[in-house]
Amino acid sequence: MKNLLVVMFLIFSSMTFASHIVGGEVYYDALGNDTYKITFEVYRDCSGSGFDSPLQYTVFTPNGAIFSTYSIPLPIPDTLPIVYDDPCVTPPNDVCIERAIYIDTIVLPLTADGYYISYQRCCWANNIQNITNPGDWGITITTNVPGTNLVALGDNNCARFNNYPPIVLCSNNTLTFDHSAFDADGDSLVYSMCTPKTVDLGPTGTTAEPNPEYAAPYADVTWEPGFTGLQPWGPGSNVTIDPQTGMMDITPGLIGTYVAGVCVHEYRNGILINQKVRTFGYRVVTCEVELPIEVSLLGLGALIEDCSAAGFVIERTNVDSTLTIQILISGTATNGVDYNFLSSSITIPAGVATDTIAITPFADNLTEGSETVVFSLIVENPCENTFDTTTAYLTIQDYIDLSITWGDSTNVCDEIGEWGSVWCNVQGGVAPYTYFWNPTPYANNDTIAFPATDLPPNLSYMNVDITDVCGKGITSGLIPIYNQCPCKVPNVITMNGDGVNDEFIIRNIEDYDRVHVQIFNRWGNLVFESTDYQNDWKGEDVSGKPLEAGVYSYVVTPESIKYEYDDEQKTLYTAHGFVHILK
Repeated sequence: MKNLLVVMFLIFSSMTFASHIVGGEVYYDALGNDTYKITFEVYRDCSGSGFDSPLQYTVFTPNGAIFSTYSIPLPIPDTLPIVYDDPCVTPPNDVCIERAIYIDTIVLPLTADGYYISYQRCCWANNIQNITNPGDWGITITTNVPGTNLVALGDNNCARFNNYPPIVLCSNNTLTFDHSAFDADGDSLVYSMCTPKTVDLGPTGTTAEPNPEYAAPYADVTWEPGFTGLQPWGPGSNVTIDPQTGMMDITPGLIGTYVAGVCVHEYRNGILINQKVRTFGYRVVTCEVELPIEVSLLGLGALIEDCSAAGFVIERTNVDSTLTIQILISGTATNGVDYNFLSSSITIPAGVATDTIAITPFADNLTEGSETVVFSLIVENPCENTFDTTTAYLTIQDYIDLSITWGDSTNVCDEIGEWGSVWCNVQGGVAPYTYFWNPTPYANNDTIAFPATDLPPNLSYMNVDITDVCGKGITSGLIPIYNQCPCKVPNVITMNGDGVNDEFIIRNIEDYDRVHVQIFNRWGNLVFESTDYQNDWKGEDVSGKPLEAGVYSYVVTPESIKYEYDDEQKTLYTAHGFVHILK
């Protein structure tokens, strides 16, 4: 079912001075000593050119003479919320009405006949359908201040409406709206539909804002055929107002843009002492019906076993009573086996608009692929007197255990400023992953780089702990890191006992598990050998006897666990050369 919405705002002409006013009222408070607080409430369409800054208004004596003109600075406007109680209607989201409340304090000396206050402003929109030539006319907002011939002490407080007009209405549905007013003096108030007051501002609103305002009498708007002040929405529409309470029943039926007015008459001791009209503009549009209850999914639409969770969110628009909802659970996943058990009904207490039913998938260590959960609500549709089914869906997927591979080792040399790197590759689980490399600190990444100067000599180890978004983790094995620089072998030893070059000192032997040293004479005979050299050879043969001065050859072979599986690197790091023994 589709209903017609009445959106209460005016589209005024595109002239640069157009203010897009959609209505307003004026009221006052007697402060004593002939002082009055004057208040103008002005409503406008947000797309207009802005409120008057300042607002100018005029106070007249009853014979039309100007008592004085005044101006009020522009206050900070506020945007009115859209309030609509019909659960069958979704108001349009492009409605925006602003309100400016101008307040002034003036002195009106006590007189027998009193005064009247007026504010006039251009313009009605050319597309308003219920008044003639709307673009040539403006709005008149006015009220009276009674004198002592009606109010003995001249201290009347003007009635003012309690609520701003409804912004949206639904055609063929009746909206009941409280259009009552408040009167501080306790005067009797009588309400009626009436014709708004207008002002002729010349062709297409030549005079946008009269200053001073024109004097009364003020003309009524001229209605197009078929429209009246009692029936401003035309044929097929209906509006009534209770004269004592101000409660209105409004049922507009035509699509378009319209103007209407509501009058309040103020009586004291049976005598009419004041009256005024509040004018407002209305646009009638169409809109879709909104179901009174909906279900949606909170969280991911695809859950992972023993990892993620979600919720079926039930929302309703009418919270006046307790509501019991029937729930139908279906799909390939089994209720209470593949996820927590969900009941076949839920009760939402009065005053509660939203409830959430949590769903958490269980880990069953079975390979089942993707399973579905279908969550359906069976609810009464008061808009059409039927039962509707509204549904939300999700899937449950298997959790795949984490697995990891990593690089076997790396070799760097701190002496020449090398950098090393290690990596890992993670599969399964649920990304993104968090990487915590040991020892720290290193980047949260699957590959890290580091300077060799961070490492101790020879062999050290790294590994990485990985955690996925489910909080599940896996740890790599130890990755060997070799800080091994080539051995630097001297080419001379002196053997003179002066403490300089007396020993065969090989640099970087600490980078290896052991260093194998062999010394040969010029005939190729082995004269010295150590399989775990400690930088302690002083030019002696295997028996400890000093060798003759001369040239000897050497083979220095560093050894490490690494070389047990890497003969190419073992050859790469083996040093060959000559050493001179001097005496």
